[in-house]
Amino acid sequence: MNYIGVDIGGSHITAATVDLNKGIVVEQSIARAKVNPHASADEILHIWTTAIAQASQNCTAIQLGIAMPGPFDYTTGICLMKNVNKFDALYGINIKEALAERLNLAPQSIIFRNDSEAFLAGEMRFGAGKGFQKGIGITLGTGLGTSIFDNGIAQDMGLGITYQMLEGVAEDYISTRWFVNTYQQKTQKNIEGVKQLVQLYSEDETARQIFGDFAENLGFFICEFIKQFTPEVIVVGGNIAQASEKFFPYIQQQLHQFPHPIHLVRATLNEQAALMGAIDFGLTD
Repeated sequence: MNYIGVDIGGSHITAATVDLNKGIVVEQSIARAKVNPHASADEILHIWTTAIAQASQNCTAIQLGIAMPGPFDYTTGICLMKNVNKFDALYGINIKEALAERLNLAPQSIIFRNDSEAFLAGEMRFGAGKGFQKGIGITLGTGLGTSIFDNGIAQDMGLGITYQMLEGVAEDYISTRWFVNTYQQKTQKNIEGVKQLVQLYSEDETARQIFGDFAENLGFFICEFIKQFTPEVIVVGGNIAQASEKFFPYIQQQLHQFPHPIHLVRATLNEQAALMGAIDFGLTD
């Protein structure tokens, strides 16, 4: 059996062959493509199918593990995304059956998994969380992903859009858009994202202040998360994690309030975590 991991995001797809025995993604098999989230269903499915076919071109019998954002029915494969600024054209479509038909596969050989779950499953088995039994996953980017790992099973928590925080939900204060909006409010200047703010950090007091505020927001949220689920390790991934040195020290200080040691680590597999975690789900289910 050949295992193909697939990571679907709002503007991209990555697919690759995964060698679970070695715990690696086969580099020469990696296929990436940009996706217009507002395109027609046929165009989106065509791009997805092409990338998956490219990643599996040297394989015979295959099993697909697909990391997919929600809302999505992960059991049936039906897309439930509507009014979330992506994939409206796919709403109500059985993606499992559509891909199976286009790829000439049996539907049962395709398994879907929440992208936050897949990220943490990959990192706990093969990456930064390896060796720990109980972990929390935090992904920092356009949104806030949250997941837990216990007894070999990862589970999406969805706290980014459900946890009430200040005047909104956690994602309103822990995301790329928070950085962009806050900098604009304080300076009347526009930035594209966190990477630009990092470049301004050494010379811009406002940039440093914003990172300090972000650290407080994230630290508060993580500590509340820990009270619900006591982890051995917290694995932080996503694009904002690339600036972890700007906010990790504050969070590590906050972790000292808990009676047991909690390790705070940055993800090491990055985009490959979801590819590997999606496949891992298929083997353990």
